[in-house]
Amino acid sequence: MNVFVIPSWYPSKDFPFTGIMISEQYEAIAKMNPHVNIGISLWGQMDNSLLLHFRDHIKNIHKLIKKHKVFTVTKTINLKEYHTPAFTWTRKLLEGNFKQIVSANLENIKSFEKDFGPIDLIHAQVGHPAGNIALEISKRFNLPFCITERMGPFPSSYTTNKDGTLTYFHKLPYLASAINISVSPFQKNMMEKQEIPNTSVIPDFIDEDFFKPAEQLNYNNKSFTFFSFARLVNGKGIEDLLIAIKAITLTGVKLKLRLAGTGPETKELLKLANKLNVSHSVDWLGDLSRLKAVQEYQKCDSFVLPSYYESFGIVYIEALACGKPIIATRCGGPETIVNETNGLLVDKNNPQELANAMIKMMNCYKQYDSKAIRQDFLNRFSKKAVIPQLMDLYEQVIAQHRSTS
Repeated sequence: MNVFVIPSWYPSKDFPFTGIMISEQYEAIAKMNPHVNIGISLWGQMDNSLLLHFRDHIKNIHKLIKKHKVFTVTKTINLKEYHTPAFTWTRKLLEGNFKQIVSANLENIKSFEKDFGPIDLIHAQVGHPAGNIALEISKRFNLPFCITERMGPFPSSYTTNKDGTLTYFHKLPYLASAINISVSPFQKNMMEKQEIPNTSVIPDFIDEDFFKPAEQLNYNNKSFTFFSFARLVNGKGIEDLLIAIKAITLTGVKLKLRLAGTGPETKELLKLANKLNVSHSVDWLGDLSRLKAVQEYQKCDSFVLPSYYESFGIVYIEALACGKPIIATRCGGPETIVNETNGLLVDKNNPQELANAMIKMMNCYKQYDSKAIRQDFLNRFSKKAVIPQLMDLYEQVIAQHRSTS
């Protein structure tokens, strides 16, 4: 089986953690399925040297005259990344260079087929731009494609009309794809509200051999330690978390929050922590390598993230894989992740309820069974649980296409 993957975002030297989940998932798929050849199509999605910003004329000129190389990265014998550069800019001007981006993907297809032979299936990660690119390629070569939609919030304001419905251009890929995959029942519901047909749920997954409980507990938390990991942007609820910590400390209870991540709200959040006088309770960790992230999950007592919107919530299952109970909000994806075995759910945008849940977690922590939490994760969100679902879907789509061609 030859699968050509088009990701809307993917790790780069400028943004090493953006889309890392997609990269890690396909590494796991390739390892578990040596008979499946996978090509990742890249044109500079997260490469600053290929992103042209509207009013950045001087920098744009330098980017335009710079030479950009075509190259291939061999990850494993059956997994390769194909890089053909193309500039990207706003769709308001000349459709954002969409035709050239499609051409770059066509060049990547040539390289993939030279290495592995004809493509059986295209898998687009997110409707735009990947889905739109997949649609154009499908029309030219009569290839089946599917879309995994993990955008949150969905739909993005960049892809909708004034009334909140998808534009014709952005809806077309979903109408033409063989199957539209949602990462959670919540996401499926949001897609169906946009009248997207042929939707199916296959959850996100992580590598259970990497995210796992510590072999030895060689640490001793002096106070109950919560870990949180998010890009520091509006909508992740970190303000609520800081306010909740203030409410808890006012009761005389001591705790520690280890907060990982960076983003445009970092300075404002630091100011808020100082204003609330909770800085002594917060360790600001910045961006973490994957190994450091695992270690933080392993060392904490509980994971907490009070997001306002999650189409799924990969950080929650990373914590569960390490056997840690979690606190999440009713914001979409977490409703089908959190259960009585593994944690607590609270309403979003409610710092007091969050504080109450954190206190409950501290008081009832010993009631959570780390092995049961881990097993629940393995049953639902491990690579061994989810990848076979994806392989079955691939085979169905390919067989259906061949029967009708």
